Amino acid sequence: MGLDVHSMCAECGGKCCRYFCFQIDAPDTFEEFDDIRWFLLHENISVHIEEGDWYISIANKCSALVPDGQSTKCSIYEDRPVICRGYSRDNCDHTGGDYEYEEQFDTPEDLVKYAKKVLGKKAYKKAKEKAYKKVAKKEAKAEKKRRKKAEAGK
Repeated sequence: MGLDVHSMCAECGGKCCRYFCFQIDAPDTFEEFDDIRWFLLHENISVHIEEGDWYISIANKCSALVPDGQSTKCSIYEDRPVICRGYSRDNCDHTGGDYEYEEQFDTPEDLVKYAKKVLGKKAYKKAKEKAYKKVAKKEAKAEKKRRKKAEAGK
């Protein structure tokens, strides 16, 4: 008959209960790639492409996962969320082996390298300079407005 799902989860320590992942928009521009680079600057974040779709993965253990002797278990197993109930041996991190992603980005540098390949090195550099100038111009305008307001308040 094999292992039931609860026993299977106890055996692996709940790999699927140690992260969550959701789809994000695929980047087309420097700014969109840079937003994803910002995600990757945070701890316990990775991004991957699977079957053409982009996903962000956040390594953050479920608070219902608790120690149980040499293993871990779900403390709310009988009342676990529907998404948890949808897991089976067929889509399990433990029995299904490693996921095979088209691309995986664990660091901002991984993503920048990929973005330069997709956008082209020159186009990437030009778009980066343009975006930085745009932000600098906006900040200069805001600073000018602050100074004007301060002078009016004197």
